[in-house]
Amino acid sequence: MGIGFGLVGPGMIGKVHAEAILSIPGAQLPAVCGRDENKTREFAERFNAAAYTDYDAFLAHPGLSIVTICTPSGTHAELGIRAAQAGKHVIVEKPIETTLARADALIEACEESRVRLGVIFQSRLLPAAARIKKAVDEGRLGRLFLGDAYVKWYRAPQYYAEGSWHGTLKLDGGGALINQAIHTVDLLQWIMGPAETVFAFKGALRYPHIEGEDTLTANVRFRNGALGVIEAATSIAPGFRRRLEISGERGTIILDGDDISAWEIEGEAADVGAGEQITDGSSNPAAISNEGHRRQIADFIEAVENGKEPVVSGREGRKALQLIEAIYRAADEGRPVEC
Repeated sequence: MGIGFGLVGPGMIGKVHAEAILSIPGAQLPAVCGRDENKTREFAERFNAAAYTDYDAFLAHPGLSIVTICTPSGTHAELGIRAAQAGKHVIVEKPIETTLARADALIEACEESRVRLGVIFQSRLLPAAARIKKAVDEGRLGRLFLGDAYVKWYRAPQYYAEGSWHGTLKLDGGGALINQAIHTVDLLQWIMGPAETVFAFKGALRYPHIEGEDTLTANVRFRNGALGVIEAATSIAPGFRRRLEISGERGTIILDGDDISAWEIEGEAADVGAGEQITDGSSNPAAISNEGHRRQIADFIEAVENGKEPVVSGREGRKALQLIEAIYRAADEGRPVEC
């Protein structure tokens, strides 16, 4: 007997989730829910699923164990809470929500209903990222000095066109930082540890009509004493692969896209390249493989079946949002902010 998924949000990222789910042995996608009847029906027919526009009826579809939420970020808590109260395990796309208060409400609802909650941060399942995390945890870089995240991406004008939820405060929570750079911000705090204080500047430089930012810079002091820089943009044409640079007293490791481009540690041979590039959305948000999602959804299935925490639980997924919320507050208030 397979495990049944219900998918909410039949859009671009919903397609990635659907393909990932159906590539996992035993996973099934019996139902899809969306607001637009025609779009939802077309999506459901493509994946041989039942189509719903009524969320309560969707949640009552027979055989649904897990609901995967691929809707705009500011709807994750409401939809996730209702799914949890219906006894369904919940996966949400990043970010977990647009505010910590809403994220905490979702986490608490899932805990009260005794269901699992996962947040999509597929970069954590990259072998290159795992290698960096392991090296830092083993102390092979020595005392950490710098942790820098650079996400200089580009989004064409239609991405922020009138009527789009992208760049809105209500549904996106901001702009380039919370939507595009959040994967790399998550890796940064996962590897470097929690931030202590941040200071930031942000602006809508290429797209001044949006509520959120298309360009942001932040300085970070981590609790371990290391410093760092975060650059997040959707204003930089044509868009470049993200970079994560981790430096300590014994050397530096650089993640370029999804692969390691520099491994310079005292006493260790360089071991770079020949890896994978599966998540590059530097200029086209649709130009990503479903492989990262497949890995994370497969892990979530194992967590549900074996009663363990998923690789990125709700509380783990909250950590990147906590740092981002502090960065936004620092930029808005023009002062350093404690995380």
